[in-house]
Amino acid sequence: MEELITALTEGKSGLIAVVPEIDGLEGAGTTTAAQAACADPRVRARFPRGIAWLTVGADPRHTLGDHLVERALEVGGDTGPEDWIEVLLGSDDLAAQPGEGLVVLDGVRVPHASMLAVVIAHRASVLVTARTARGLPGGATVITLPVRRWPLLDRLAGSLRTRPAREPDLRDPAARESAVHEVLETGLIRAELPESVARLLELGVFAADRNIPTGLARLLWSRTAGLSPIEADLTLTGLSALGLLTEAPDRDVLLVTDAVRGYLRAALGPGGLERVHRELVTAIDQSADVAASAEDVAYVLARLPGHLREAGMDLAGLVCDGGWIATKLQASGVAAVERDLELAGTPLAARLRRTLAQNALVLGRHEYTAPAAPTSAATLAGRLHTIPGTAREITELLRGSGSPWLECLWAPPDLPPPALRRAMGARGEERYGVAISPGGDWLVTADEICTATVWNLDGTVRTVLTGHEDDVTCVAIAPDGSWLATGSDDGTVRLWAADGTPRQVLEAHEEPVRHVVIAPDGSWLVSCGEDLVAWSPDGRLRWRAATEIEDGHRPVIGPDGAWLTYRDRTWACDGSPGVAMPVPVSAPDPAAALRAAGHFDRLDVTGLALAPGGAWVASVGLDGVIRLWDAEPGLPAHDEHLRRRPMRAVAALADGSGLITADAPRGLTLWDENGSARRTLHDRAAFTAVAGSADGALHVAADDEGLLWLMDGEGGILRRIRLAAPGRAVAVAPDGSWAAVAAGDAVQFWRADGRMLAQAAMTMPRHLAVAPGGEWVAVGGATVQVFDLSGKRIVPVLAAGSPVCGLAVAPGGTWIAAATTCGTIRRWDRTGMLVDEFEEQSAAVAVAAGPFGRWLATATEDRAVRIWDVRERRCIAALHLDAELTGCAWTPGGTRLYATGAAGLYGLRLHLPR
Repeated sequence: MEELITALTEGKSGLIAVVPEIDGLEGAGTTTAAQAACADPRVRARFPRGIAWLTVGADPRHTLGDHLVERALEVGGDTGPEDWIEVLLGSDDLAAQPGEGLVVLDGVRVPHASMLAVVIAHRASVLVTARTARGLPGGATVITLPVRRWPLLDRLAGSLRTRPAREPDLRDPAARESAVHEVLETGLIRAELPESVARLLELGVFAADRNIPTGLARLLWSRTAGLSPIEADLTLTGLSALGLLTEAPDRDVLLVTDAVRGYLRAALGPGGLERVHRELVTAIDQSADVAASAEDVAYVLARLPGHLREAGMDLAGLVCDGGWIATKLQASGVAAVERDLELAGTPLAARLRRTLAQNALVLGRHEYTAPAAPTSAATLAGRLHTIPGTAREITELLRGSGSPWLECLWAPPDLPPPALRRAMGARGEERYGVAISPGGDWLVTADEICTATVWNLDGTVRTVLTGHEDDVTCVAIAPDGSWLATGSDDGTVRLWAADGTPRQVLEAHEEPVRHVVIAPDGSWLVSCGEDLVAWSPDGRLRWRAATEIEDGHRPVIGPDGAWLTYRDRTWACDGSPGVAMPVPVSAPDPAAALRAAGHFDRLDVTGLALAPGGAWVASVGLDGVIRLWDAEPGLPAHDEHLRRRPMRAVAALADGSGLITADAPRGLTLWDENGSARRTLHDRAAFTAVAGSADGALHVAADDEGLLWLMDGEGGILRRIRLAAPGRAVAVAPDGSWAAVAAGDAVQFWRADGRMLAQAAMTMPRHLAVAPGGEWVAVGGATVQVFDLSGKRIVPVLAAGSPVCGLAVAPGGTWIAAATTCGTIRRWDRTGMLVDEFEEQSAAVAVAAGPFGRWLATATEDRAVRIWDVRERRCIAALHLDAELTGCAWTPGGTRLYATGAAGLYGLRLHLPR
């Protein structure tokens, strides 16, 4: 005990762990030691900000996030996810600094750095009680608790007045379990408490990887034995006194050791388990309208599908329900919903599971600005346009939620191609290569940040390979899957065990390594840098051959490993040049299907791999996304729906008749309000901006060759005006009498007849917004300036803080809003006085003022559309999309909002609670 107190009060480490000397032993007294230490006055004086206790127990670490943050905030500083990640990336220093507060993580099965980082980022110390020291960072102070006897067994034997016939070997898990079962088998009969024992056995129905919510135990006993809450609590007190369970001091959960749980399940038997599963499911169903604790809700969301399956009841009806999917997605993430659907095994469940896997990245994004739950549900409904029944269930949930939300009026143009199996990884991190394991159950990617990552096929990370000093460019897996090789821009090849353990660093290249290939028999490998170098799997250099290296060419080793070919040259496995190839080279080309379907260039694919058996292909690219594709019978071309075409800008027609878009790479399109294309215009010009007058009589566009186009309402050319530089933005007077264009270092005003009205100098103007009456124009660049039609600045220069990336004027002209590259939105009144400032989750690429001057819409770099209530100064709704955005525009009445981007045209409707 003194050793633990000294470590807490005088130690230099911010992370202390108490573990039993027998690895993996539960019930060894570590909690008792921690409680005693925390009660010591010396420890309390050492932590003036307090001591916070978190019971972990059986709950997996990913379910504890809110609890961890709550405890850390109680005794530590205020931080956010970015700080947790920074601490986690520096995991070698996790235990560096003791804090002024202490968080106790009690009963941890296996410590994990992600749990510790959340607390340490708040500048608090951590005391962990655990069964094992495995998983602790190197700097942790580990206090080993001697084990002379087993406290768990002694406590049970004492309360039940019996001992096992033979004392178990505590280092033998099977012997320990057998001893506990023997004590319980004899002692529970001697206790002569049949009702309490029956209630105890029923707890065996709860999932072994979760603590038992106290509320659900009461609910179950109310169903099986008619116990009132008071009677249930008395039963719990009695069972706790016998050492059979523990009521957590800080959470509404029960702790039951693994050994006791194993006995409960065995004693119930298959028939008893099925019966109690049914009783629990029925009890949960009948209490749907009763208030439940957060612990109860979390357990039901996580484990109700498993109870339904074990009870032989209708599982698919629950897990395929749109409301269930939306709720669980928000609470637990895509992978948890996929596991539910896999259990169901119905055709609808399979369709839903594939759709979720295809959209996993967009559905997995976190929303910090708008309300998270309706954002998640609205995004899910948009992704399920191909499964309309489930989508309708989610929209009904949203309508009854009492929250604003955004509805997709038609299938979003960024929905994934049907041949896509899964999207995983993280956007923004370039990847250059991919290899699939021989069993087809995991893969490795070569990443830009000096790492390679080993992935499970559900998108979870197995391990990250660190050690390279520059971008990892290529990767290969040995044919038996036991080891792999990576090449890097740092000129080295590294060999690793499949679990991520480093084996060898191979140094022979002076230039970046472009390819690494392992022979089909695993007996040797070759790396390709400024020349070819052959290696043995133990890291010995076998031979090297000077040859001209050329992009697009990859070394190929023959099926028997006897020869190597590169471009038009061949070598034997011993390096002898000029060997004849026994068979023609016919390596499968996994890129062929992607190229044929038009995905290769569109997705900036940099690496591909064909799975064993040829059923699917993995691709990586510059966007950081790992995509798994069906390879047979071939990839269909991506959706050619009219709305699916890249667009640079959008303008809604003020008469409500539709909108006009500047398409990429060329042309303009007139659309009706339902998103149907009426006419495509001028498809030889590449337009950068477009606008329309309120009466629909004049359309204006700028192209990338420096022409300003003035067109009538049907797109007929009235005039084309040569500008000194290509226009970046255009605007039109409400009555169509003039147009403005931002080009070069000026804003120019032109009459509809082609004569210039005025010009105002301004450095690099990029955005324009017109007053409702047409008497002035706001211009955004490094600042915001307001000019009248004579080119005179009529209010002081408005400081935006950073370059403007979006500009809007309220329909009544009462305010001007500017979005900036640093993620802020500033709003000024008509006189130029700053009214307020909002923080966006990501920098906006476009903003649009909604009807009556109350709403402001943003299209952002993180591929989202958000709606701000400027009166209440808060973001009220958001929708996550899966392609880069370029513009947004409201219809005049505010009933619809349109957005454009790299995928095409989105139609949205804002729903407000009634």
